[in-house]
Amino acid sequence: MKTINNIVIVGFGSIAQALLPLLTENYSANIIIFDKETNDIQKSIAKEFSITLKRKLITSDNFCEILTPLLSNTSFLLNLAVSVSSIALIDLAQRLDALYLDTCIEPWEYASHNDHCFISNHSLREQLKDYTRTKASTTTALVAHGANPGFISILLKKAMLEMATINKLTDRPITRTDWAELANRLELQVIQISERDTQVTSRVREHNNFMCTWSVDGLITECLQPAEMGWGTHEETIPNGAKINRYSLEMLEQGREVIVKSWSPNYLEFSAYLLTHNESLSIAEYLTLGDPTNPTYRPTVYYAYHPCDQAVESIQLLKEGSENPIQSKEIMKEDIVSGIDELGIFLISKKYKSFWLGSNLSIGKARKMANHNSATSLQVVSSIVAGMKWAELHPDSGVLESESLDWHYIYEFAERYWQPIVKQETDWQPNLSSDSLSFQNFRITPQH
Repeated sequence: MKTINNIVIVGFGSIAQALLPLLTENYSANIIIFDKETNDIQKSIAKEFSITLKRKLITSDNFCEILTPLLSNTSFLLNLAVSVSSIALIDLAQRLDALYLDTCIEPWEYASHNDHCFISNHSLREQLKDYTRTKASTTTALVAHGANPGFISILLKKAMLEMATINKLTDRPITRTDWAELANRLELQVIQISERDTQVTSRVREHNNFMCTWSVDGLITECLQPAEMGWGTHEETIPNGAKINRYSLEMLEQGREVIVKSWSPNYLEFSAYLLTHNESLSIAEYLTLGDPTNPTYRPTVYYAYHPCDQAVESIQLLKEGSENPIQSKEIMKEDIVSGIDELGIFLISKKYKSFWLGSNLSIGKARKMANHNSATSLQVVSSIVAGMKWAELHPDSGVLESESLDWHYIYEFAERYWQPIVKQETDWQPNLSSDSLSFQNFRITPQH
């Protein structure tokens, strides 16, 4: 087990700010944070928790010089910034024997300077896998481990076991193949990461102002990236213009352009954006049986997200396919007056009733649990700290995604921050006139 005396954080947006209450509760380490901008709110929060905040943009040219003196075998490096390369920081941390965690696999640049097309998450993930196979050391680096991606993969395993028990299956999986075989026995054809955020402020959104409850830059990036999902073996029709990348499918449209049907216990049926996320790809690959190039079983997996209403309004600013119309950006946090972030895993079976397991966390409870948090941020930061604690206990485990972690340990740490955790069976189907669970029955065709 490692002893952590020094925590270095790149990025001081809403998630890093929300992390500090839990971080200082669980660690007595020295904390230093780098961000490209430091406003009065950031300075006030840094002072409240007695951490060092430095105004410095971390780039491909300076990251090594700036971070190297701060990293050692008693350090933990957290990458919580957009467009700060995960591979570059993992490589540096491992060379210095420091632990590492991020909540999303990041590049230095998302957009190509030639055609302004945003890089896909499949490409980012495959680049990291190539690095892991050829250059990575054994020092633990957890990638894409926030709420989702991250804790949602922990909930997946718990949900599968709950669903198996309800349907009198006695499987108790241990290996990756065991989990894939259980998914197959449950006849899971679709796995949705289902999220409906109803948090709201009392203020009216100003024209050309982009608002959301987590990272504005992160949400904009996901809206402009290609819509992607894990592609199941039951699918027969490839969406127009889409291409299959082994275990995943990349659509012609951006995420903001693809609307799907989803369901949650509180909101019931709702429409959602199909945004690209790492867990859609990692879960699909994790639950694959047979030859990966010609599998016998794989579910379709994707993230169905309806953000808060003010964020939905803001996304309309991207209707031309770029963020040029946006004049200001704002994180909804202290001024949220009501609402919940309903986030869970939704298992949709060909044979059994579908099963939803997830959080019904309200803004009121989130604030009681930790200052500077919304319901959205607390789900993320509790998973971050759980992952950090696991990494301390397993410091030589190499580069890992959330599916490879001890789900019991992560769940037991984060559960109280996600409560109430709701589980529910349902007969809901995307199309009552058809029992097909193909993607085309979930997709909503826009009305012109």
